[in-house]
Amino acid sequence: MFLTMSSVNTRFSVSRSHTGQIVGSAEAGPERTAAPAEVEETSSGRSDRWAVVLINDDHHSADFVIWALLKTVPELSNTDATLIMLETHNTGRGVVALCDREQADAYSAALRLLQLGCEVEPDW
Repeated sequence: MFLTMSSVNTRFSVSRSHTGQIVGSAEAGPERTAAPAEVEETSSGRSDRWAVVLINDDHHSADFVIWALLKTVPELSNTDATLIMLETHNTGRGVVALCDREQADAYSAALRLLQLGCEVEPDW
């Protein structure tokens, strides 16, 4: 399998290594540099953030998972969806979103409707 996507001066490649593991990379174009996303921490003493966690399976292709993530969570970029798919494939679990409980349940229901396994976990 080999998949290449491009979006806003960024190239993404996903392929299968000689050991069968899915690997990916992203390169920013010359006009733009890639920078890691920053996560803002809150220190309110209680967490209202819930994690939507995608569970790996052997039934869906990488392309389908990326498509499902993009359809379910419109805020995700192609890069984000690809990295979530790779994390899920390589570790068994991937964090799709950190949000309030209501939104987490909605994302989870949408992913399950597409027959992808997921969980909603509290206190992120």
